[in-house]
Amino acid sequence: MQSLTFTASVAVPATAVYYALTNATALQEWLCNTAQTQVRENGSVFLSWNQGYYMSGEFVDVVPNQSFGLVWQGRGELHASRVDVVLAENGGETAVTLTHSNLGKGEAWAQTVAELKNGWEGGLANLKSTLETGLDKRVFDQPFLGVLIAGLVTAEQAVEMGLPIAGGVKISGTAPGSGAAAIGLQPDDILATLAGHELVNFQAIRPALAPYKAGEKVKLIYYRGGEQMTDLLELSRRPMPGVPETAVSFAQALREIYAQQDAQLDDLLDGVGEAEASFRLEPDGWNVKEHLAHLLGTERVTQIGIAMQLSDQALNGFPNNPAAWTAGITAVNPTPATFCAAAA
Repeated sequence: MQSLTFTASVAVPATAVYYALTNATALQEWLCNTAQTQVRENGSVFLSWNQGYYMSGEFVDVVPNQSFGLVWQGRGELHASRVDVVLAENGGETAVTLTHSNLGKGEAWAQTVAELKNGWEGGLANLKSTLETGLDKRVFDQPFLGVLIAGLVTAEQAVEMGLPIAGGVKISGTAPGSGAAAIGLQPDDILATLAGHELVNFQAIRPALAPYKAGEKVKLIYYRGGEQMTDLLELSRRPMPGVPETAVSFAQALREIYAQQDAQLDDLLDGVGEAEASFRLEPDGWNVKEHLAHLLGTERVTQIGIAMQLSDQALNGFPNNPAAWTAGITAVNPTPATFCAAAA
């Protein structure tokens, strides 16, 4: 058997590090995409990643805020392994030592061990980043395309427009200072191919960007008014948000954003009656009331997520605008005025 050992120093107290390593919601902020944890002796743990890997196991040798172990059974791994974490706080800094042991040797384990090594190295670097800066390196280390997406152009729509493509991504503008702005991309441009990848859906963008870093240039083919255009797009660094220092300052920042957006929404809905709010531009498109239902439903789920986080639970997954949800909210809020009252 073989083992891997990793260390990191994080400039926060051990209580914060322990929480990030064991709480289901906190684990999703730096390590995995979904998590379920029962942090007690022989309590269960399940972690999964969008790439297809997952693990299940249990907590052992739990000493709160100091150390714990995990019996780790990863997808496709020939037998269970073990993860041990030890925390040592000194002057506000916490030293993290993580050992992944009972790993097999030989060709059957070579890829698994290499992937676990990469995962823990990147994970602990991201643990440090999220706890010290609030920034998830899985997002902010990725290059930034710098476009505002308006929607998809389907294969059928491309035929109607006379475009020789299987689909594309229509944009509504560009982010200031981005490479997309620098080459002059305009609203209603249709992005067809990026770095050799056909952009037939939103999911195609990520793998197209994955091999590259900010500052590198990639070939972009797009259409404007039916004319094919080609350019070299310099990938930008994702803009860093300002992270409030305290919960109070964060709440105040949110109040200011809500006040601004509520005022814009009031102006937009001023004088809009039942007929206008029920009108659909397309048979399967949303009307004004359904857009408002989406906003209201999203706000409610966000509040549920916050409440679950405060009670040390994780909201795994988010409703993707189910029709019954939108219809239910619309049924009890028949006019724009009742929507605004419900959101107040």
